[in-house]
Amino acid sequence: MKKRFIQRQIALAVVGGCLFAPFSMHSALAADEAVYDSGAVDIYAAKDAEPAPAVEEKAAPEAPCVEPVAEPEQPTENAYAGGQVAKNVDLGILGDKPALDAPFSITGYTEQTIENKQVTQVADLIANDPSISNQTLSGVSSAWNIRGFKAQQQDVQLNGLYGVAPRFYGGIEGVERVDVLKGPSVLLAGIAPNGSLGGTVNYVTKRADQEPLTRLTLSFGDGTIFTQHLDIGRRTDDGKAGLRINILNRNGESSLDEHNRTSSITIGTDYKTDRWRTSFDFGSVYNKVSDQQYQLTIGAGALKTMNNMFRVPRDTKFGADGGYRSIHENYGMIHSEYDLNKDWTAYFSYGLRNTKMEYFYNNFKLSDALGNATMQYNYNNQANKADSGEVGVRGKVFTGDWKHELTLSANRIHYTRYMNNRKVGSSLKTNLWNIDFQTPENPYSWSEPKNDENTFTGMAISDIISSPNEKWQLIMGAREQNVKVDTYNTKTGAVKTHYDESVFTPAFAAVYKPRKNVSLYANYMQGLDAGDSVVSDTTAKNYGEAFAPFKTKQYEVGVKYDFGKWATTLAGFDIQSPTLISDGAGYYSPSGEIRHRGIEWNVYGEPHQGTRIMGGIMFLDAKYRNTQDGQYDGNRVAATSRWNAVFGLEQDIPSVPGLTLTTNLTYNSDAYTNESNSFRVSPWATWDMGARYKFKAGHIPMTLRGDVYNITNRNYWRALINDGVFLGKSRTFMLSLSADF
Repeated sequence: MKKRFIQRQIALAVVGGCLFAPFSMHSALAADEAVYDSGAVDIYAAKDAEPAPAVEEKAAPEAPCVEPVAEPEQPTENAYAGGQVAKNVDLGILGDKPALDAPFSITGYTEQTIENKQVTQVADLIANDPSISNQTLSGVSSAWNIRGFKAQQQDVQLNGLYGVAPRFYGGIEGVERVDVLKGPSVLLAGIAPNGSLGGTVNYVTKRADQEPLTRLTLSFGDGTIFTQHLDIGRRTDDGKAGLRINILNRNGESSLDEHNRTSSITIGTDYKTDRWRTSFDFGSVYNKVSDQQYQLTIGAGALKTMNNMFRVPRDTKFGADGGYRSIHENYGMIHSEYDLNKDWTAYFSYGLRNTKMEYFYNNFKLSDALGNATMQYNYNNQANKADSGEVGVRGKVFTGDWKHELTLSANRIHYTRYMNNRKVGSSLKTNLWNIDFQTPENPYSWSEPKNDENTFTGMAISDIISSPNEKWQLIMGAREQNVKVDTYNTKTGAVKTHYDESVFTPAFAAVYKPRKNVSLYANYMQGLDAGDSVVSDTTAKNYGEAFAPFKTKQYEVGVKYDFGKWATTLAGFDIQSPTLISDGAGYYSPSGEIRHRGIEWNVYGEPHQGTRIMGGIMFLDAKYRNTQDGQYDGNRVAATSRWNAVFGLEQDIPSVPGLTLTTNLTYNSDAYTNESNSFRVSPWATWDMGARYKFKAGHIPMTLRGDVYNITNRNYWRALINDGVFLGKSRTFMLSLSADF
């Protein structure tokens, strides 16, 4: 296996070299031609002239071995001062727009932020937003809350298209920007395939810049994980064609005492002419996490005598040795745009994904306050095949002096899941203070019974109406969404549940700009869940049951202010949504409603040269309403905190050019794990510190980065739904060195 793994890495490197070789040779020839042309001009210009007096040549001074490089004074293209947040973002059918003009709370994290924060997973990146709480509990988990609503890797978009991005892998080595839109937004991109409602996360993939790029990054940390990442970018001399390749290899033991092995390649190509622009992306990833950590579930017996979780040693492991999850994911998409004329553009996107996943894991359930516990082992294998497409046309017309930006689009997402989740043996007893996993032999082998098939089709229309002076923008739109879901009995193959329904979802928004750098906005948006399924609680009596689609409604108002060197957004929102609630005996049904009301404040930029900030605070009042017999009315929604805050600071050190010190603070107030609010998780805060140093070794630009996360080694619990908790990460380190050749 190890030999095949090494061979795969060599093959990927050879492929990368072959693909970019024509680009590099072409650039080299162009450079040589420029030298010869200069020489020819000099010769002919001096043909009839008097010989110039000899000039004694002086040897050029040698460059120092190590030369510091200061941070750039000017912001990067399409970024606010400091380069951490993008100015333009992707708004789905509304197209690329300045974030200041968008009637939504949205943040685009740049490639610079991804690199400087040394994040390898999308959940760690977007947790820099105060409205997002990271729910990732191990190397096999990639989940988060947005405005108190759970979201997951399965609902990440790839260049605006659902269903194509890796289903289980959260790595972002091939991503140039991550746009996070907070709040429901079914109008903009359609229904999220797995029901995420609180917001949308979109990957904007890397593209080659005009300047050639060959960047090698070596990283070590988060335990003893060693990562090698090669990033190559080339464009042709005329700038029309570009190629970007990212190759990554990762191997080692993480700080969670897991073994992580990853091999991935992403390829991004683009070609453009005066009227036509097209791009193609391809990715392939293999990821295996062994001896993975897992959550701790508070059992019914423990809930009778406990209302909060006692402290356990930091290195307590709830995932069994011998457990593993391995995934193979291949995906690709093409996107094309053609300008029909100066006012109208037609566009087309289509993508495919093929995922295979094998998972051997245990459920660890606490039985009482003495630490007695039970474990149930499961074996799950899954093949998930998806295709997704969108076609549309957008353009502008005028009615008098008022401009209309119209978009008409149609999209379709289809995926089929072949899955078999089986229990291995019976429940085993142990004690939390002396865990004996008693890992059983897995008697099962791979099988692919058809589990469910989902088809989502929709048509949408939108109109952005702008006043003559551009001070007012009104946005009106609607989507007709059809949801077709079939679930199957995995033993007989017979259809278990079926529904085929269409739902109409309107949307309205307005933006008023009293000044060019200030915008006031309001929106009414809807989200759509394809039909919530009972999957988060594997012990539920109706595990796997799916329910009919339902709507989520949001009202939001906000103000954005761009001060030039820094920018800020203040927003208030009210979101109402049906929800699944347990009857206390293990049966779940949509028997209630949740209402999330909150205020969020975001700030980012470089208020003073060399001082960069990013972060904010959110207050969230999330409560249950209209529950059966009013039993949970007024209680706080599980796994939500009233206060979330994050603040990051970077400071360049003038006395040491090239050196930057960083720090980051994160705070979550207390949270509950169930609807009855009978089990509470205490507030927690973590503090991170780091530094980076930019320099040239000879003529090679290099960046050395070092970070310490949870520097105080805080030992804390975090809340999940359905009476789940998980241990926060203890103190971890990360060190990396990047070189641009």
